[in-house]
Amino acid sequence: MKKFIKFSVLAALCASFLNAASYEIDKSHSDLGFMVRHLKISKVRGNFQQYDAVIDYNKASNELKALEVSIDVNSINTQNQKRDEHLKNDDFFDTPKFDKITFKMTKFEKEGSNEGKIYGDLTIKGVKKPVKLDFEYHGDSKNMSGAEVIGFSVNGDLKREDFGIGEKFPDAIVSNKVELKIEVEAKAK
Repeated sequence: MKKFIKFSVLAALCASFLNAASYEIDKSHSDLGFMVRHLKISKVRGNFQQYDAVIDYNKASNELKALEVSIDVNSINTQNQKRDEHLKNDDFFDTPKFDKITFKMTKFEKEGSNEGKIYGDLTIKGVKKPVKLDFEYHGDSKNMSGAEVIGFSVNGDLKREDFGIGEKFPDAIVSNKVELKIEVEAKAK
């Protein structure tokens, strides 16, 4: 009986990983966005336009199996070129020294049928911190070319000062809290 239980558990684990498929982000239908408060009265939104990601998702179990992201910080866009250039200097991201932001998922906890928590390591300016993000799966479909696509959102908050970003600027000028607002449409490889 013990052998049967061990075999059943092993078979279930193998099936779970075999059903996971790799996806690539459709950048024309995705957004790696963020939002901060300015002077505590207005919202400034921005995004990163250049990035690469590895996504493995199991549609059968609605579980994210792998997520790795590498972002080109020089692609930051807040709809204001002067501000974007300031964000790239050593007051904030210091892109001559730190031109990449990376994230690697370490764990996924499913919550309900289409939601979960993503745990992983986020590295900004050489500072690596564990983060927890909210995940919501929106479903799957076929794109205009007939390829299988999935859609999901990832949201969460982080403190910019934890990563040494904008330390000269108090919360009253630029909020310490940065809201991550990420929308992804990804195509099966």
